[in-house]
Amino acid sequence: MIYTIIGVILLILALILLLILFIPFHISFYLSKHEKDVGGYIQVRWLNIGLLKREIPPERKIKEKEKKEKKERKEEKKKTKPNLDNIIEVLKNFIKSIEYLIPILCAFLKSIKLQKLSLNLNLGFSSPVNTALFSGYFWSVSSILNLIPPLKLSITPEFQGVKFDGSLEFELKITFYRIFGAIIKAITKKPVLQLFWSMRKLNQ
Repeated sequence: MIYTIIGVILLILALILLLILFIPFHISFYLSKHEKDVGGYIQVRWLNIGLLKREIPPERKIKEKEKKEKKERKEEKKKTKPNLDNIIEVLKNFIKSIEYLIPILCAFLKSIKLQKLSLNLNLGFSSPVNTALFSGYFWSVSSILNLIPPLKLSITPEFQGVKFDGSLEFELKITFYRIFGAIIKAITKKPVLQLFWSMRKLNQ
């Protein structure tokens, strides 16, 4: 009976892991600026479930918490100065591990799919001539890039004075099975394990 329960639990955990690895996470980002007003958000969703949403700029409580944590980290760093030998050891192990870490980066890039990228600018320089020149270059480049479906770039020139307003929005999805496989493969290599141990010593 106990073995059956353990087997069911392991099966459920394996199923959850497979779902996490193969069902994509959706990341949305939006940022806008109009004169002195800056606002936006970053959101992470999975199976249409909102896992994380942060406002930009962050709320006051979050700011205070981050300042406090930053101050504590600085105090800890002052107390424990890094050993030069440990730093050199980390660098040596990192160089040895590069060939095993590059596949992780490649897997990460392959796992990302851009679904939307929108950039709208309202821009003006002190010289109307410079504004016209920059807008012309931007229109030339954007007319080509806008042929790629996820991209949407536009600019509204402002000839009456200096201005830098606009909005940026993008959405992407990421799946983790390639990244997970690349990490598992990398940590079986001796140089990567040595890198992890040397980094651990550096943080002690």
